[in-house]
Amino acid sequence: MTSIFGNVDDLYLFSKVVEMGSLQGAAKQLNLPLSTMSRRLTGLESRLNTRLLEKQGRELLPTETGLRVFNQLKSGMEIIESACAQISEDRHDVEGKIRLALPHNFYRNFVGAVVETFLQQYPKVELDLVLSQEQRIPQTDRDLLMTFDISDLDDMIARPLFQAKHGFYASPEYLKNVAKIDNLTDLTEQSWVSVDHMVDLPIYQGESLVEVITIKPKLVVNDIIAVIAAVEKGLGVASLPIRYITPRDNLVQILPQYHRSARQAYLVYKQRRYQPKALSLFIEALMNGVAPLQKMTSES
Repeated sequence: MTSIFGNVDDLYLFSKVVEMGSLQGAAKQLNLPLSTMSRRLTGLESRLNTRLLEKQGRELLPTETGLRVFNQLKSGMEIIESACAQISEDRHDVEGKIRLALPHNFYRNFVGAVVETFLQQYPKVELDLVLSQEQRIPQTDRDLLMTFDISDLDDMIARPLFQAKHGFYASPEYLKNVAKIDNLTDLTEQSWVSVDHMVDLPIYQGESLVEVITIKPKLVVNDIIAVIAAVEKGLGVASLPIRYITPRDNLVQILPQYHRSARQAYLVYKQRRYQPKALSLFIEALMNGVAPLQKMTSES
């Protein structure tokens, strides 16, 4: 044998047979077929060019050489077993650093409460939150992104969070200074305040698409709260999430029979076969935390 490659597993099988005192006992503990165990041990003896096991009555016992090999290997195999167990335990230990990029309003609406509860429950976890509308594509297995735009994220996992239903709004002061807005043509001609650079808006009446209008934003600001504030001050009209609007806001809904398509928010992360326990639990906490928003969306 000039290399341990291809032999370590078989030496481990041999050690288990010696420990259990029988081929059947070792096969049962390792959940392997007897035929597989026998074939691999025969192959090991052939490669080593020596007899390791011999049958004495109903028992399979090590030869003198086999016993010497077993004693030499025993401590090493125990170290390997211990290391594998530690790796498995570490994977289930809730610790490590997670980065989440998300818009400001997501944090204000539900993520902030989730984060506070999660860190109290798992104090060994470190969270790095990046509050921004800019798209930060996950680069590592511990990066998460909340976004409405998944157009360039085909190789990622994108889990639906909630839908934001929109209406058209302006301030009373703005409406006093412009001609009456009676139809979609009138709406198109207004000064617009937008949260992004999308200018072609699909317009629905109920569930039916009726038109795609093209707008010319006067102001683009990548935070929905800032957009609402600008509209309240009379800078123009905007498509706003209905659930953000309260009676206290200085806003009037325009053409309530129409709305743009609902915007779907997603939680995005890289595909990974073995996910860190902390990341799995944080994803679960975020999905549970968004459940009330999902319920509000379905009821509205």
